[in-house]
Order: sequence, then C-alpha cells, then structure tokens
Amino acid sequence: MAADKWSDQIRACGLFFISIVVLMVIPLVYHCFVFLTALPLWGPNPASCVTLLICFHILFILLLVSYWKVIFTDAGGVPYELDEAWISELNLAHRFGLEAEVSERVSDKDENSPLTVPSAERKLDGRQRYCRKCRKFKPDRAHHCKYCGRCVLKMDHHCPWVNNCIGYCNYKYFILFCSYATITSFYVACTIFIGFITTLIERRPIQFTVVEFEYFVVFCLMVAVTVVLTGFTGFHYMLLLKNMSTIEHVEKRDPTKKDQVNPFDLGREKNWRQVFGDDVWTWFLPIAPPSSSKSVGDGVHWETNENLQQMEDQA
Repeated sequence: MAADKWSDQIRACGLFFISIVVLMVIPLVYHCFVFLTALPLWGPNPASCVTLLICFHILFILLLVSYWKVIFTDAGGVPYELDEAWISELNLAHRFGLEAEVSERVSDKDENSPLTVPSAERKLDGRQRYCRKCRKFKPDRAHHCKYCGRCVLKMDHHCPWVNNCIGYCNYKYFILFCSYATITSFYVACTIFIGFITTLIERRPIQFTVVEFEYFVVFCLMVAVTVVLTGFTGFHYMLLLKNMSTIEHVEKRDPTKKDQVNPFDLGREKNWRQVFGDDVWTWFLPIAPPSSSKSVGDGVHWETNENLQQMEDQA
C-alpha cells in the first residue's frame, strides 16, 4: 500500500510539472520572445525580425512535438507472459539440468516464449531473469518500474518531468526533446539578453517596468535551463554512443561489475542507428524510425558485440 501511495504521488508530481510547463513557462517564453523581442524589430529591421521568428518557431515546434511524443508514446512493455505452472516447471528443471527440454516444450506452447530469445543478462545461477510482480520473463535491458507498475523494455529511467518512463519506444523522442530544449533555451537567452539591454539603453532615464521584469525572469529561467540541460543532454549522448541506459550506467559503477564488458556496445555508428534508425533524414525529426530501419530492432532481441561472444566461447 505504501509503495502504491508513493507511486501515485510521483505521478501526481509529474502531472503538476507538465501543467506548470504547458500553462506557465511556454506561454511566458513565447510572449517574451515574439511580442517583446522580435516583433518590435519589424519597423527598424524587418529582416532581423523575420529571421528571428523563423528560427524560433522551427525550434519551438520541434521542441513541442518532441515533448508531446515523449509524454504520450508508450515506453514499451514486455510483450509476452507465461503462467506460473510453466515457470515452476522450468525452475525445477533447471535444478536437474533439464532446462533445454522444458524450454522446447514451452516454446511449442508459445512461439514468442522468452526462452527462445538469446540472453546476455541472467541471474547469478544462470536462469532467465523473471519479474514476480508482472509475472513475465524480462528480456535483456528490461527493468520493472515501480511508478508505472510494469516492466519496460530497455528502461532508462522514470522521468517526472514528462510523467512517463523513458525506454525503448520513446528514447529517441527524449533525446530530441532534451536537445531542442537546450538549443531553444540558449537561443532565447541570447536574443532576450540583447533585447533587454537595448530596451534599458533606449529608455532614459532607465526604468524597471513590467516589461523589464518579464525580460529578467525569462532570461534567468532560460540560462538556468541551458546550464542544467547542457550537462544532462551531453550525459545522455555519451550513454547513447556507448549503448548504455542510465540504469546500466549506475550498475556499472558497482565494483563487482566495473570490469565487465558492455555486451551491447556495437560501436558509435551502430549504437547511434539503434536509436535514430538508418534513415539520416529522420534522425532529428520527432517521428518514429522507418520500419525499414533494421538497426532499431524490436526491444526484445539485442545484438551483442564480439567481445562478449569471445568470452562465451572461452568459457
């Protein structure tokens, strides 16, 4: 009961964060940039006005669509389920070395059985990872989210700012959202700063009116967002190029796992394509990779690197 109450509180906070961003921050930033900074330039410098507005709205639309997609795109749930009878039989068979025989029988019953999926991550005793709360076998990189109450494919983390888990199906949108939020906040901060200084200089004597106050608030907000998100976004690009999730990165810090090879690191290019797809033209657009992008996979089957294969052969 306590865990459920805590999960409800986290999700309530997520809805609160989204409400604040949508109802307050976005309108405030839009008003300050468009109506206080860009449009006043139409008379003295129409070319600058049009350029500022076009660049801003391109970034703004990409940011909003990415934000929408990361909120409302399901992170990806484990697609199969086996009943307790089969699970108990499998665990019993494992003790007596009959796992392969029982696995074949389970596979005959369910062609999507996780027992047919090669797994790089197993329990210490060699068995497939299994979630007792979801009653599902967990494929590689899947983890249980206590806030969503289910297992998520390639779970990265649960993000209260979008009130959703970040996983296999929406990680691209999350990366794009962070990227466009960083770029947009930096662009707005620089432009508003120039507009703010110009306004102060043109007004003699210098007055600190509601306009200047709005400039100041938005500028401070954009600087703070830029500073925080630059490091955060850079961290996730580092994880992306190493083909690691936040959970896997934290687990890697465990002294007992520090020297373990990351089995999913396929090199920077393949790691990148596994998230963004094979079509270069869609990389930076908040749309799903084309179905023809074989690099993306299905979230259940994961290609492993040659180092892992060599280690398995030596074992």
